Amino acid sequence: MKKTLAILLLFIVLTSCQKEVNIQISLPEKPQQGKSIKVQFNNLNKSDIDQIYIAVDNKELTKIPYQNQIDFKLDKSFKLGVHQISFDFIKDGKSLKKISKNLELYAGISPKILSYKLLNTYPHDINAFTQGLEFYKDTLYEGTGLNGESSLRKTDYKTGKIYKKIDLDRKYFGEGISILNDKVYQLTWQSGIGFTYNTRLTKTGEFQYRNSKEGWGLCNDGKILYKSDGTEKIWQLDPKTLDEKDFINVYTNRHKITRINELEWVGGKIYTNVWQKNALAIIDPQTGAVEAIINLSDLHNKVTKHPQLDVLNGIAYDKKTGHLFVTGKKWDKMFEIEILH
Repeated sequence: MKKTLAILLLFIVLTSCQKEVNIQISLPEKPQQGKSIKVQFNNLNKSDIDQIYIAVDNKELTKIPYQNQIDFKLDKSFKLGVHQISFDFIKDGKSLKKISKNLELYAGISPKILSYKLLNTYPHDINAFTQGLEFYKDTLYEGTGLNGESSLRKTDYKTGKIYKKIDLDRKYFGEGISILNDKVYQLTWQSGIGFTYNTRLTKTGEFQYRNSKEGWGLCNDGKILYKSDGTEKIWQLDPKTLDEKDFINVYTNRHKITRINELEWVGGKIYTNVWQKNALAIIDPQTGAVEAIINLSDLHNKVTKHPQLDVLNGIAYDKKTGHLFVTGKKWDKMFEIEILH
């Protein structure tokens, strides 16, 4: 009995003397997609560890022998943006300690700076608070905003003449538009609702937003719709159900880009302007990486100055010429430009 008690006391003493696993983890600043990520471990109590199990967003990434520094990659299967990365420290097949941290993944490329050539200048309704712009069979469709001024219209882009215009109820603040399979889609800003029309501008239905809280910009690739909501996210919508199936996060190699606004699909890329910026960004729709930036500040200087003049907004792509048409909120001009790559 005494021997058993002594063994028990010895076990208690030894157990109490064991130091708790205490590991500091250092993650790199602004790690980039597809590039090696270095993680350092500082084993403060010199705990005996065999392996490290690494998981990202609760999905196991790898199992490796314990070491003070490890390198690994997060490829394009991991979205740009914030992920939870977990490190499980193992001894004899048992977990000693699990530590989770947030890791924000940035684009693996730096955006190119592109220039443009101004080709033509056309008249534009100075009272139009432009939110969406898109060509359909040589006719320019435009969605405008502001409560009490929101509309959807068909215009002659060369003269600025309005062929047809419908007004939204004053409780709605109109936003981006897109046309897919002979159906016009129009967003509203904070009402959580969008509208559908035929190409003659007869209203055919409504749809509710799901995960995104606001409506900003809209475009399509011929199969699905892409929707911005004022954050860094661009959502992918099923055009039949309008369900938000997936999303990308928009990043450069150094910054998260929020306030993504008007969208236009151009040659397999998403062109967008960022609210309050007189510039366009070209985005990889698969990853969200910003591939290029085009500064259009000079165009803002070419429009008539007046108290209600606002920022660049409105991008339409002419597939026949490969040119872009851009304007802004309460601008009296629209510009045809060629992007110089």
